[in-house]
Amino acid sequence: MSDTRIVHGTCHHDCPDSCGWQVTVDGTGATAHAVQLRGNPLHPFSKGELCPKVNRFLDRVYSPDRILRPLRRIGAKGEGRFEEITWAEALTEIATRFRSIIDQHGAEAIMPYVSAGNQSLLSIMFGDRFWHHLGASRVTGALCGATAGAGAATTNGTGKGIDPSDLVHSKLIILWGTNTRLTNRHLWPVIEEARAAGAQVIVIDPLRTITAESADWFLQPLPGTDVALMLAMMHVLIRDDLVDQEWVAAHTVGFEDLAAHVADWTPARAAAATGLSVADIERLATLYGTIRPAAIRTLIGAEHHEHGAMFFRTLTCLPALVGAWRDQGGGYARSVGVWSNDVMDHAALTRPDLLAGRSPRELAMVHLGRVLTGDHDALHDGPPVQAVVMISVNAMVSVPNTELVRQGLLRDDLFTVVHDQFLTDTARYADIVLPATT
Repeated sequence: MSDTRIVHGTCHHDCPDSCGWQVTVDGTGATAHAVQLRGNPLHPFSKGELCPKVNRFLDRVYSPDRILRPLRRIGAKGEGRFEEITWAEALTEIATRFRSIIDQHGAEAIMPYVSAGNQSLLSIMFGDRFWHHLGASRVTGALCGATAGAGAATTNGTGKGIDPSDLVHSKLIILWGTNTRLTNRHLWPVIEEARAAGAQVIVIDPLRTITAESADWFLQPLPGTDVALMLAMMHVLIRDDLVDQEWVAAHTVGFEDLAAHVADWTPARAAAATGLSVADIERLATLYGTIRPAAIRTLIGAEHHEHGAMFFRTLTCLPALVGAWRDQGGGYARSVGVWSNDVMDHAALTRPDLLAGRSPRELAMVHLGRVLTGDHDALHDGPPVQAVVMISVNAMVSVPNTELVRQGLLRDDLFTVVHDQFLTDTARYADIVLPATT
């Protein structure tokens, strides 16, 4: 009997495609070894194609640089000098330090810091059970998706949009601030199918990307001026009577206030702000107001900037004005991660009941540097953070104000635990490093 078998799974990266893969495994038990990874041809969206990152994922799994055993720091923080220890030693030291911190400062002095880069939705949520039981501080917000979702929800009442695969029915597709061919590659065949059926594809991006090169029309506003362009589009839609008044009356509130706000945002004013021509702004608004079904697709990018939520709040006014939501293939499409709220019982996974009536303080994810350096406002006048546990996040390269984060991690009195696959820039500052699986 052969010991070779095929195992099917889904990519765990924080990516909109959730590709299906299949891996060939030789051997069983402790001797099992993955020998080949390829896309699952039966997956309805990725259809057997994987991105370059995942095509080489076995190189990551079996990398000689992987952390395979727990590590304890033996040098100065940041030096990256560690000794291997057992799991029992690592967990005992963590538990001892946690008990001491809780006894002296309370459980809120412990801060979990978790991100999504190499975790599934289930993995991200399961850890909350432990933190709820402990009563540790809670970390709120996010560096990307939650910001976009909050902005869209301010207009739409929800962070959800249409199924991106419905773009196959669109006749106008605006890709706004997303390099789809590179970062959402499995959506591109859907867009090409729509284009073959007569759809126009417009890319709006301050960068000339490979997606921009493939568009029917590329608009390149100056960085940070997207909202000015959106306001001018709304100005033209209202001025030229391209608003779906029936839909607006039935499904929206505040139209008069919006119309008054955009009255001064003429194409000329927006042209001065964005660097685009008046003619291009007029044409864009007219196309959007006259072609059905019309879809706007964003992804992750705009929310990584100041006032990122306002970008999405403003953008989502556009499909409401023209009644784009009426049509299949019309409306606004963003990340589908928020759909998990409809199919998962979050409380069953995260167990908020384990808080037992406690309400731990909430610390902002983007203010990690301020929190770790003792900023009273960031700490909400609570106790200083005495322990931070970083799971699947390389904060030294992904969190705002890197130098402030570094200063915080250098604190002699801060107990830092990092759970990761490799000795990242952040892990070099840890007291204990725990190896993570792939």
